[in-house]
Amino acid sequence: MTLLSSRSSNSENRDADHLARIAIIGRGFTGIMTAIALFKRVDRPFHLVMFDPRAKIDIGEGISQPASTVLTSRVRDLSVDPGLPDDFRRWLETNDTWRDRLISDPAGLEHAFVPGDIFSTYVYKRFSEALTLRPDVIVQFGSDAVTAIDRHLEGGYSVCLGGEQRTRFDVVFLATGYGMRDNTDVAPAGGVRSAVVIGGGIHAVDRALGLLADAKISHVTLISESGFLPQSHAPAAVGAVVTDQPMPRTLRGAFRFLREAASKADLEGSGWQGIMNGFRSRARDLWAGLTPEERARFKRHVKAIYDSHRNRLPPEHYQRLHHAIASGAIAVRKGKVNCIATNGVLFSAPTGLEVLPADLTIDCRFRPSGTDSPLVRSLIVAGLATRDELEIGIVVDECGRTKASALHGLFAMGPLGLGSLPDIDLVPQIVLQSHAAASLLNSWIGETAKARHVAKTFGDA
Repeated sequence: MTLLSSRSSNSENRDADHLARIAIIGRGFTGIMTAIALFKRVDRPFHLVMFDPRAKIDIGEGISQPASTVLTSRVRDLSVDPGLPDDFRRWLETNDTWRDRLISDPAGLEHAFVPGDIFSTYVYKRFSEALTLRPDVIVQFGSDAVTAIDRHLEGGYSVCLGGEQRTRFDVVFLATGYGMRDNTDVAPAGGVRSAVVIGGGIHAVDRALGLLADAKISHVTLISESGFLPQSHAPAAVGAVVTDQPMPRTLRGAFRFLREAASKADLEGSGWQGIMNGFRSRARDLWAGLTPEERARFKRHVKAIYDSHRNRLPPEHYQRLHHAIASGAIAVRKGKVNCIATNGVLFSAPTGLEVLPADLTIDCRFRPSGTDSPLVRSLIVAGLATRDELEIGIVVDECGRTKASALHGLFAMGPLGLGSLPDIDLVPQIVLQSHAAASLLNSWIGETAKARHVAKTFGDA
């Protein structure tokens, strides 16, 4: 499907060969957010193509996970424009349908947690509005699967679509989240009575609670490899609590510092969440200073518990989870899944191999960001990207530029950069990164256009 923005016949668009050609690969939240930022920050005409083999964009479509998913960021932290931090809250207040569903939150609307379908509607509404305001921009949606990216002989990047079809772009944004994957749910044709959910993160808990809520399944086994599950947000939002004491520069020292500060906060009644928020605000500097050995140690011994405290459940969901555990509706097992079959899973428990029978198996494990996919492998082979040393994702800078790419042209956005940028999988951080990348690209396009104009002037002379 092709969509041209309204009034796309403007004279500025008649010679599309002179427009910067930009590709966004992926139309989940990260891809749509990148497009919004480009519409807002790039002040020159450009030609944008958004690729995704999934169905075409629909305003009511979920962002990246089922519509029942409750986002783990509060209303006050959700806006597609960093310059308008309360934009989402104001949109909710002017929408009778959503306002009436949320106004009962005792902490107030800005402290509420909202279902993904509400935020999805807001995001696509702002996407449509931003597109309408840019009649000088050509926008196309492609359903082709992007299988490889390489340098183009004439400059820029060659994007391979499916077989041998290749298209040249000046700039490519890789926005595939955790990598485009097929659905891994395995379910029988008959009825479902018991289920296994694999994973110990937010999404796994959400799926487990959702299965119980459907009332068709009475028991769910939740398999967490580390044994940790997400902790709870505070009842009302808390800011970052940063002490005056300098942060230790070693992994062991930093987490001893964190534990002591959190314990003190709990004794004082202020809670550990503010301490963790303050720690997260300094995490990137700490991460940059760690040795490769300390980073590997973090992945092996610390990452699971760190993630369980930074990615938190809304208080209501946390209470539902632990009520389900206490009642026996959810059984939490620690272990590593070795094989998934149509009738259960084989996993390594602390006591040895076990077989867990189940009518339905849902795999919600965190995976490296598609680094083993043909698309990402093509980038690495071409020297356009490098895996981070923990093989979580791709090495990037704050704006998402792959450090191995030429100039400013190749970006790996959002969760793809988790190995370099802690917390870049959260909505507020993706929003900030998208706008930073778009501003950087705007400067580059301006410099390129100026150089082209100078060359043409001297050529005519």
